[in-house]
Amino acid sequence: MKKLFYIGVMSALLLAACGEEETATVTPDEFKKLENGMSPDEVKEIVGGISKNPDAKEDDNLLLELDYDGENGVDKESSVSLIFKDGKLNSIIEDGLITEKVELTKEQKEKISEDVSNSMNKVSNDLIDKYETTLKQIITKTKSNSNISMKDKELIEAGRYSIELTSDIFIFIDMNKENHVEKISAAVSSNALATQNKEVKIAFEALLQSVDDTLSIQQQSAILEKLGFTGDGKLVDHTKSHSHNPFMYTYHSSIENDSAILQAKLE
Repeated sequence: MKKLFYIGVMSALLLAACGEEETATVTPDEFKKLENGMSPDEVKEIVGGISKNPDAKEDDNLLLELDYDGENGVDKESSVSLIFKDGKLNSIIEDGLITEKVELTKEQKEKISEDVSNSMNKVSNDLIDKYETTLKQIITKTKSNSNISMKDKELIEAGRYSIELTSDIFIFIDMNKENHVEKISAAVSSNALATQNKEVKIAFEALLQSVDDTLSIQQQSAILEKLGFTGDGKLVDHTKSHSHNPFMYTYHSSIENDSAILQAKLE
């Protein structure tokens, strides 16, 4: 499950400082050697130089586009665009290099944009579905005679999902702009603390295990103890954080907000 929290570390997407490096063109033979999964450096070895836009940077979705002029293509003014995702070549687009140029209509351009957007949403949903399945498996193993009746996830606002365990206990999953899980929280009301001690402990321990499956039961209990969670049902104003492995755990309870939250976030 650590992979679930993994927020893609920036790969070396930009080519080495331009200096006096030659701007490359792409021939049909070079184009045929390009394959999805290649790094920018591997592409550079094939085409023999830098792109026309060497200062291009990743966007909020970790996408990077490098553009090249074509050489010896079927059209005199051919071009090649290479789109990288998380540092790996994801899309290879030519215009007039291998095939004759085709002017896209407005509708076709909109369709391409829609397909890209749907693809990104699918990645986000796949990650959420994977976490939801893992959490269900953990809850099923531990809930025994508790009042937990886990419901399916619900999108409550852009980038935020909720999973109801009881009417007073919820799991919240927050996604960042790159469609990776940014943080996961278990929120409980004062009523849950007072009357559902067993369910609250199950929810907190399940959250810990779901984000870091290397934790033993003893380690889970130790983390909760270091965070100041006593399980005595009392709601007090309290905030404490504790780091373990690559995660930062925070326990915050508030009399004013009538609730307590256990949060896990990759440091």
